Amino acid sequence: MNQPTKPRRIGLCGNPLKEELQSAVATVDAICAGEGIEVTMHRDLAHQLGREGGGESDGSLVASSDLVIALGGDGTLLRAARMIGDSGTPLLGINLGSLGYLTDIRLEGLPAALRRVIAGEHVIAARSRVQAKIWREDRVLAAVEGLNDVVVNMGPLPRTLDLEVRLGGTQLGRWLGDGVIFATALGSTAYSMSAGGAICAPDVPALLVTPICPHSLGVRPLILGPDVDVELVLHEVGDGATLTADGQVATPLNNEDRLTCHLGPPALNLIKFPDSNYFSVLNQKLHWGLAPSIRQNSRRHRQGYHPSE
Repeated sequence: MNQPTKPRRIGLCGNPLKEELQSAVATVDAICAGEGIEVTMHRDLAHQLGREGGGESDGSLVASSDLVIALGGDGTLLRAARMIGDSGTPLLGINLGSLGYLTDIRLEGLPAALRRVIAGEHVIAARSRVQAKIWREDRVLAAVEGLNDVVVNMGPLPRTLDLEVRLGGTQLGRWLGDGVIFATALGSTAYSMSAGGAICAPDVPALLVTPICPHSLGVRPLILGPDVDVELVLHEVGDGATLTADGQVATPLNNEDRLTCHLGPPALNLIKFPDSNYFSVLNQKLHWGLAPSIRQNSRRHRQGYHPSE
C-alpha cells in the first residue's frame, strides 16, 4: 500500500444548522495554516459563514481538493459522498450531530484526526454504492446510487404495495408490504437495521434486500453477493410509491414500474484510522447486545449510583 501524501488543498462542506460548525471550520483553518495547506469550502458553507465569493461549486471543490472534510452528521457525509461521486477524492467525516455512525469522529477529536491525516497516519476504506435503474415499460426513467441504501416506499397514504422480486429473471417471491430496502453493508446499520435487516461489517461486498413490513410470514431479509442483479416489479402501488437514494433523491413510481439493482464497484474512498474499531462503535452507539435496563444500570454504576443508598 502506498503511503498517503500530505494534502496541499482541503475542501470543506458542512451542515449550516449545526451550532459547532463555525468552531470546526476555525479549527481546520488554524491547523492547515500552520501546515501550509490551503483550505477552500463549498459555496453554501461560505455563504453561511459570511465569506462571500470564497466558495466553490460541487465539481470545482472536488476537482481542486486532495481530500474533502464533511462537517455535520451522517446526512452531511452522504451529501458529500454524492458530490464526490466516483472521482476518488478521499472523504473524512466529522460528527457535529447526535448519533454520527458514519461520521464517528466528534468535534473534540478533529484536531488529532486532521493532524494524523496530514501526517499520513490514516488508511483508505473503499466502499461500494447500491446502483439502481428505474424502468418504465422499455426505457430507463432514472438511474440512482446510494451509499447507504436505495428504498422503495409507499406513497402519502398508508396503503400496501404489491411487490415482486426476481433474481436472474426467476421469481423469488411476491407479497404485499410497505416497500423494500436495498442496502450496502455500510448502510446495514441505517434504515435496513430498523426494518429488521441484518447488520453487516462494512468491508463485506454484499447487497442487503430488506422487505419493509411484509404482510407475510414467509418473506425474510436477504444478503446477496456482489455479482447478483435484483429486479423489483411494482405490480400495484395504489396512491403511489417513491424511490429514494440515501433519503435525499426522490423519484415517484407508477404501476408496473421495474427497478433493477446491483452493488457497484468500491469507488468511494473514506478516510479511516488503523486503530478505529467498527464493532466498538456498534456497541457504544447502537448498544448491540445490551438491554435498556442493563445500559441504565451500567450508566448509574459509572456515575456512582448504588441502589442501597
